[in-house]
Amino acid sequence: MNDETQKLLVQEIARCQPRLRAFVRCLLVRQCDVDDLLQEVNAVLWEKAEEFQPGTDFWAWASQIARFKALNLIRKHARERLVFDPEIVERMAEVAEQRLSQLDERREALEHCLNKLAPAQRQLIDLRYVDGHAIERIAEAIGRPAGSIRQTLYRIRGALLDCIEQQLAMGGTGA
Repeated sequence: MNDETQKLLVQEIARCQPRLRAFVRCLLVRQCDVDDLLQEVNAVLWEKAEEFQPGTDFWAWASQIARFKALNLIRKHARERLVFDPEIVERMAEVAEQRLSQLDERREALEHCLNKLAPAQRQLIDLRYVDGHAIERIAEAIGRPAGSIRQTLYRIRGALLDCIEQQLAMGGTGA
């Protein structure tokens, strides 16, 4: 594997970690198995790197490996009481993939809508939800009453919700 392919693989693995973790978490009853299985999946992704074709859907490849690893672990634990039938796990995997896809669409729509906000609105959203500042602290920093900040954030959230729903109804981000 050349350096460029190695670099691409590392980027793809890192990019899909949160989604893989969520996917694996949906498949396993025992949450203590999630980290171990995810580590195994990452090792397999690295070992089978030569099989991945750059330009194809990395997520599809990685999620299949995670699915098979989860099924193998479930079969291994089959003698224990709280184990799902493999058919149920397959159905759960399908549902998890659908939900993750929907979440990705909503996140993309949110990003699109956030980018459409006026700079002052975006600043308020960032101060509150990215930086995690209390409304009172924001009000003090901006020199406006806390009630005014609450009302403005309420209106911005409403506008974002409308924008997101509109983007999803149009079938994309329109970007």
